[in-house]
Amino acid sequence: MKRGSISVFLVIVFACFVTVTAVLFAGAKSVAGRSMADASLQLAGRSVLSEYDRRLLSDYGLLAFRGDESRMEDAIVYYTEASIAPKDPLYALFRSGRARTFSQDTRVEYIGVNLKEYSLFDLENFEDQIRTAALPEIFGSLAVKNTNSGSAKNATSREDGYGRTLRNKSVIASLPSNGFKGPLFPSLGDTRNIPRPEDFLDVGAAIVTVSEYALSVFGNHVEGSKAEHFFGNEIEYLIVGGFSDKSNYSNGFTGVKDKLRLMRFGLNDVALIQDKEKMASVEELALIISLATGENSYEAVKNSIILAWVAAETGNDLVLLEHGDKVSLMKTPSQWATQNIVDIFAGWTGEWNESEPIYASDRSGLDYRGHLRMMLYILDRETKLLRMMDLMQINLKGTYSEDFLMREHYIGFRFDCIIDGEHYAYTEKY
Repeated sequence: MKRGSISVFLVIVFACFVTVTAVLFAGAKSVAGRSMADASLQLAGRSVLSEYDRRLLSDYGLLAFRGDESRMEDAIVYYTEASIAPKDPLYALFRSGRARTFSQDTRVEYIGVNLKEYSLFDLENFEDQIRTAALPEIFGSLAVKNTNSGSAKNATSREDGYGRTLRNKSVIASLPSNGFKGPLFPSLGDTRNIPRPEDFLDVGAAIVTVSEYALSVFGNHVEGSKAEHFFGNEIEYLIVGGFSDKSNYSNGFTGVKDKLRLMRFGLNDVALIQDKEKMASVEELALIISLATGENSYEAVKNSIILAWVAAETGNDLVLLEHGDKVSLMKTPSQWATQNIVDIFAGWTGEWNESEPIYASDRSGLDYRGHLRMMLYILDRETKLLRMMDLMQINLKGTYSEDFLMREHYIGFRFDCIIDGEHYAYTEKY
């Protein structure tokens, strides 16, 4: 009787032991399965990020991939199931073709990818990528690759001395800035454009970083552009937005040359009026002319002389800048080039011989790039960023892929997945 009781007890204990062991095995398998699924999904997400556009990175330092949600969902399922779906032990010996044998309890039941908020076309994302690309360890090599080695004479001699014209309507229609009606320069009276005091430093850093990045990877009228780039006057395009090198540099009152002329005229006018010695010469000449004419026109003659002198100095400034020389923003007497007021007022025709500019004794100041830098700093943020996208898209369409579109590129994504009833969610971003 005692032996029978012990046997029954041992059977019960053994059954309990087997049950506990089975539960432990099942729990361990579940934990291991979740861990493996989590690792596989993270690896799948990073594998998608590894499919970045190599030319966008090598030419402009931007990390982004081209994709759509459906294609990415298929890719994530493929990468994930390659890790979590074990093959039958005899699969390697008896497989047929490329078919895959999965276990019955491990499968991707649902996958959903969301690309919203991660488009490179979004100005915040685009600016963040530029600020990352402008980091010294990245930008050093990027700037070397994009060093402009041309000059205004050889870089803009493709069509009548003014470079190229973009005429392809489909390319124009696909530009990121197409349809944008924003301002060229921010309005000082628009309080919406004024950042909060705590944001001044970050906003200022962004303006400087983006502008310096643009000056390094894009060419201009004086320094030239890379041979494979479509426009020769690329920085001028950022400021003007015309579809030809000519319109961006010297087209009526809208080109950069005339914006420079207006800027230089105002600065030179202030410098001349503040120069007592030059104003004495102006007043003396005005008095002589007004007495000689016999009319009471002293003030009119004086103003005409000032305008003529300032215009002459401004025309000379533009020639100097086009030659790569420097011109001071607010000139001192030694930085004023056109010293002979009589010759200027009597014989100047309104234009300078480009091969014979007049040099001041003090030739310090800002070169053409420096003047462009000032314009870029005050250029409207949205205008500047969208036109930078334009140039990248135009250049990559012409040299890399005619189907290239900035709006189809992304810097990250979110995705949800269900495997064996367990829900997983991830955010992947460069």
